[in-house]
Amino acid sequence: MKKKIGIVMIILSFVLWVFIPIIPFLTLSAAIKTGIVSGLIIGGEVLFWLGALLAGKDIVKNFIQKFWRKKKNKEDDPS
Repeated sequence: MKKKIGIVMIILSFVLWVFIPIIPFLTLSAAIKTGIVSGLIIGGEVLFWLGALLAGKDIVKNFIQKFWRKKKNKEDDPS
């Protein structure tokens, strides 16, 4: 159950980041927009790291290997 909650928190953190580019187009004052964007950034980071702690090392490691690591191509290898 802890792993599922962690995965949901990680996914939710990415959803918060998706809303950031939308905020400048709202009809709100600059101060409110700044506060909302700051809250989304902080909330996204907090949710991601708490989700990573709950999901566990193995799930986070697999996630990083799939999405953030560049795969080596034979063409990129200088040897």
